[in-house]
Amino acid sequence: MESERNEMTEMTRPSGKARQAHRLLLLLALLLMLLLLPSFALYTYAEVLTLPMDETGGVPPHPWGYTDDGYEDPSIRVQLEFGREGDTNWTAVRIRLANASQLRTLKAAPYGSTREVQGAALARRVKSVLAIGGDFFIFHNHGYIVRQGQFYRNRPSGEQDVLVIDREGNLDVLIRPEKADIEAYEARRRDDIANAFTFGPALVTGGERVKELTELKGDPGRAQRIALCQTGELEYLVVYSEGPSDKDSAGLSVPQFADLVASFPGVKTAYNLDGGSSATIVFKGEKINGPKSQRGRSIGDIIYFASAWAAD
Repeated sequence: MESERNEMTEMTRPSGKARQAHRLLLLLALLLMLLLLPSFALYTYAEVLTLPMDETGGVPPHPWGYTDDGYEDPSIRVQLEFGREGDTNWTAVRIRLANASQLRTLKAAPYGSTREVQGAALARRVKSVLAIGGDFFIFHNHGYIVRQGQFYRNRPSGEQDVLVIDREGNLDVLIRPEKADIEAYEARRRDDIANAFTFGPALVTGGERVKELTELKGDPGRAQRIALCQTGELEYLVVYSEGPSDKDSAGLSVPQFADLVASFPGVKTAYNLDGGSSATIVFKGEKINGPKSQRGRSIGDIIYFASAWAAD
């Protein structure tokens, strides 16, 4: 009887090949589950963050994100273009963001200080993908100034256009506002305001080139120019034109620059920022525009675009 039971056990025990096949099926089933079920690591580490409304920086740009003509990760795309308008060279940068918190600003020092810092150093401080100069508000004591949700100054002169960037990342322009105009705007939208600048003039509003440009006092005529534009939801364009100090460029007047900016397809709003040797574009941690003699120019603030892709 004992020998019969042993014989029956041997007959019912799976063979070595059967056991291997069984293990293979279990392994395939496990792999299928890993593919179909959400990965904890994916949701924890690979995500687009909403950056805080303060002066901390973004996620450091990922080395693998740099391309021949820009940068791209799942949260931001930056593409550089180059061309010539008449007798002047220009640079354009197209930017697309995943969320509005990636459009940010940084002061060179606490409000009230007149300290200036090189734009490249400011950009590196906040780990920007791309940065440009702002309105150099430390150079004057008037205007409407808001930075990262902090309201610093409400002394508009009524002689300069004001740019407002709201918390949804939209650009809004106020043409030569008085203090009463700012107060009325704040009554409607104060909680929406993320940043505000006083320089100008506005170049494009409602998709149309501004016909009567606000006069820019002390304007040198043909000079280096830079503008921030919006082309769509969380889509932006920076346009820079060289000046007389650049080789092979004569520079553009404000009306000529407005014509150039308006010629780019899709521009809905465009605002002129501080130009001349203060005009700044920082990419890969270095100022890439202007003659080398001006690349160490210090400024009071930057507008920058940050990565928000936390990949690991």
